[in-house]
Amino acid sequence: MLLQGGDRKDVFFYQADDQHYIPRALLIDLEPRVINGIQNSDYRNLYNHENIFVADHGGGAGNNWASGYHQVCFIIQHYCVF
Repeated sequence: MLLQGGDRKDVFFYQADDQHYIPRALLIDLEPRVINGIQNSDYRNLYNHENIFVADHGGGAGNNWASGYHQVCFIIQHYCVF
């Protein structure tokens, strides 16, 4: 899908069956407030809901980098197939 001016939307978006564009994005957060804010906003239909991951316990990492790193690695290993 090469458009005028060399734009390639297919790099960052994919086209859904109803012809709207969906961003190629993973939304991962350990604290659900931000993700829930997106899901309850006007942007809720913009993202693919299969690509949204929130920590089960919802507690966040408490500004602890090591805890956050460990939790995100678990989410990636558990849900993502490479």
